[in-house]
Amino acid sequence: MTDLLVRMFIKHQNGNARSQREAYGRLSGAVGIVLNFCLFVLKLAVGLISGSISVTADAVNNLTDSIASGITLIGFKLAGKPADKEHPFGHGRVEDIAGLIIALSMILLGVEFIRSSIENIIAPPEMDVSFIMLGLLVIPLFVKLWMYFFNRKLGSIIGSETLLTVAKDSINDCIISLATIISLGVTAVFGIFIDGYIGILVALILIRSGVMAAKGVLGPILGMPVDRATAAAITEIVTSQEGIMGVHDLVVHNYGSKRFVATIHAEVPMDVPISVSHQSVHAAEEAVLDKLGIILTIHMDPVDMGDKRMISLKDMVVNLLAKRHPKANAHDFRIVETNKDNIAGFAFIFELEIPHDTTKAEKEAMLSMIKEEINAVYPECSVKINIEHGFIAEK
Repeated sequence: MTDLLVRMFIKHQNGNARSQREAYGRLSGAVGIVLNFCLFVLKLAVGLISGSISVTADAVNNLTDSIASGITLIGFKLAGKPADKEHPFGHGRVEDIAGLIIALSMILLGVEFIRSSIENIIAPPEMDVSFIMLGLLVIPLFVKLWMYFFNRKLGSIIGSETLLTVAKDSINDCIISLATIISLGVTAVFGIFIDGYIGILVALILIRSGVMAAKGVLGPILGMPVDRATAAAITEIVTSQEGIMGVHDLVVHNYGSKRFVATIHAEVPMDVPISVSHQSVHAAEEAVLDKLGIILTIHMDPVDMGDKRMISLKDMVVNLLAKRHPKANAHDFRIVETNKDNIAGFAFIFELEIPHDTTKAEKEAMLSMIKEEINAVYPECSVKINIEHGFIAEK
């Protein structure tokens, strides 16, 4: 069924193009609006006739799902808008904001269901349950199961966290529907009233799903580190250009809808004319845009390859870190000559990138170790280390 709908409503099955991404989102939203509203009407009728708070709560849940599908539809429409003078990076993050609205609505709905269920437990209402009602409630179970696979497939095709969130919500709805069927079945067969307790279970599932969904979409909104595979691809392309010896300080910004903007520092020989190095840098920027679709800006760091003292110090630091602190790395090495109180000396300066979870004690021990090792060989050296954290995922 999913493949049939895709063939009918999406002209070209290519999830990378912005227009196709919007089309997949539009298809998901339209299907969600129609099916969830139909389920809402069915469950509301059963809930009102039977007097079940859990079924009524589940019905309202489907209504919010229908509204959420409308929000998804609007979100993808706005996210597909091209860049303009007010939003030069496009509108891709609107998709994540839509996902956040859906997640928050799930949490709020869960809180309201807990309140209603507690009232139901304190003052149980009269319930009239028939096996026909139970049979009718089986239908939404299979509908939601299909919607789970439907949205998961569409979300995977276009890499949409919002659609994957909608898919997770569908599987949770299956659990909720099953719980309500069990609740009414126990009441119908044994006359035992557990409807309010099932209502609380439904609410807790909704709240948990909302929290997990919020975490999934908040990451891209707040800003996340670039994945290691993308970082490696950018590094490989840039360093493959003639005249670029190494790179560091890679930062990648994601503006949604597969729109990335990045910066990186590239080490170039100091004795090569700047015009020549600029040609290498420009070629690297164009190659990254062509192969990865990422807008890259490169900052050139000139390196004096003829300074044997600097090369010796660099190798010393790199080897120390490799042996004792493999998760840290150093870059941007430079030497500044000094003359204090008529005593000749020099300052060795570099950037030290350490993991975010490094403690203060670990950092101080690392700095002390590096300075001691350097001063044992170069006592006249003043070591200045600038601490920084990277923007690449550590795992």
